Amino acid sequence: GLEKLTRKVDEIGGNSRKICEDALLETHAIVTRKAEEAMSKSNLPAGGKFSTGRTLEALRRDANISWKGNVASVSVGFDIDKGGLASIFLMRGTPRMEKDQALYNAFYGKKTLEEIRQAQENVFFDEIRRLGG
Repeated sequence: GLEKLTRKVDEIGGNSRKICEDALLETHAIVTRKAEEAMSKSNLPAGGKFSTGRTLEALRRDANISWKGNVASVSVGFDIDKGGLASIFLMRGTPRMEKDQALYNAFYGKKTLEEIRQAQENVFFDEIRRLGG
């Protein structure tokens, strides 16, 4: 559906590239907010007793959008090189530890995906309405 919206924006004289970037910024903000909430000590295994805070520090808070041809992307989640490796074990679990469902849902949950879809649609429709299309 976003391809149709992009064409519509281009037809009425809008800047579809900028709108795509705005939609990705919204996406990044949603996922980052949910990940931060899930990483609060009270939500971590053992009530955060063993948390050093290093994984949370590895959360990508800056939304850097990159383009490859006509495809835009934004990195969300944890930077593995900066201490985010533990996030994988938290999200997926281990043989001795259940996965952190709240953290998993921050990235892959049905509600998160629906919130992202809705936010992206809103960005496009708001711009189409602004342009009078």
